Amino acid sequence: MPGPEPIILVLGTAEWSSPIATNQHYVVRALAQAYETHFVESLGLRRPKLDAKDVGRMARRLRNSVGSGQAVASYREIPDNAKVISPIIVPVHRQATRIPNRVLLHRAVAEWRLSNRPRILWTFTPVTYGLENFADATLYHCVDILQEFPGIDGVAVSAGERNLSRRARTAIATSHAVADHLRGVGFGSVRTLPNVAEVGIFSAKSRPAAGRRPAALFAGNLTPHKLDFELLRTLAQALRGRGELLLAGPVAAGGGGFDAELAELQGLGAKHLGTLTLEQLAEVTGECSVGLIPYARNSYTTGVSPLKCYEYLAGGLNVVSTAIPEVIRAAAGTGFMHVADSTQNFVDQVLATINPAPDAQIAARTDYAQSFGWAQRGQLLRNIVAEFMGRPAENAGV
Repeated sequence: MPGPEPIILVLGTAEWSSPIATNQHYVVRALAQAYETHFVESLGLRRPKLDAKDVGRMARRLRNSVGSGQAVASYREIPDNAKVISPIIVPVHRQATRIPNRVLLHRAVAEWRLSNRPRILWTFTPVTYGLENFADATLYHCVDILQEFPGIDGVAVSAGERNLSRRARTAIATSHAVADHLRGVGFGSVRTLPNVAEVGIFSAKSRPAAGRRPAALFAGNLTPHKLDFELLRTLAQALRGRGELLLAGPVAAGGGGFDAELAELQGLGAKHLGTLTLEQLAEVTGECSVGLIPYARNSYTTGVSPLKCYEYLAGGLNVVSTAIPEVIRAAAGTGFMHVADSTQNFVDQVLATINPAPDAQIAARTDYAQSFGWAQRGQLLRNIVAEFMGRPAENAGV
């Protein structure tokens, strides 16, 4: 006879209502299909600034935390069998705040912590305040080399990873660079699972060549640390009179933001579509010809696994990327993704494919992307939970 079903606590690094869905949002949805899952919103690894964006975020957190601590409903639906928790936490993780933050967080997750069912901790942050001590199994799901992102408390992150390397049963890395990082920290069991995407939504909106226009699209956070602005500026100039440059996503604001860069790109003819829902983004993608991954090469992007590769492909787009290691791996032998080794090569690849491809090529890209969706990955993650519980995994072809 199988024992009681586990209860899963997911510690996130984002808000549930963040404008762009990330790995952790999809993981919660996938786990909640079979298990009661509680998602704890970001504990604040980046120290906040006194700007409108961060003050607004703190105000929302305080509002959501009043009463039970259950986050209010947002435009991102909370799955059945899931609960979103908004703890009040001091977003500084050093000695002076350790005790109050531990008390606040432990109180917020008391339902999980005191459950008499098997408890699984599935954490995207290495700053856990000892919650692994209450777990029957702990998994660290690492999607970035967090220490390399500007503003992140690298001391707290590194200390947390060293602790989890001794306590977690396994770790998931979303790129080979992240996997190497985790092994270097001391994790003995690391599974490399590059990001996948909501390919069904994008393939459903993919249009034939007659319904497309010469347009190159970047979808994602507009942030200077991630994007190669000089490349985008060169591309915007080259596309004038030949095609459109479309940018979709939230703009990093404040000191070190992307406002000035975006204004310059718009002056060169680029269009900022704002922050779109996934369905709206799929609609736009299905009308374009090229999907862009114009990332800067730095210690942070070395570990990035862009799920937008498969969003673009599912929407029928040709993909042009800078030489990000995980894209190089994904592109090998496909013919659907082109990795550029210079700004000029990047621009040349975009211009060579800016006109809509024949229908057969569009269909081939869409078909290829279907193997990189959340249906298969979700079952794989639920199988990992089954393994923790000593139960047979379900066959999902993964």
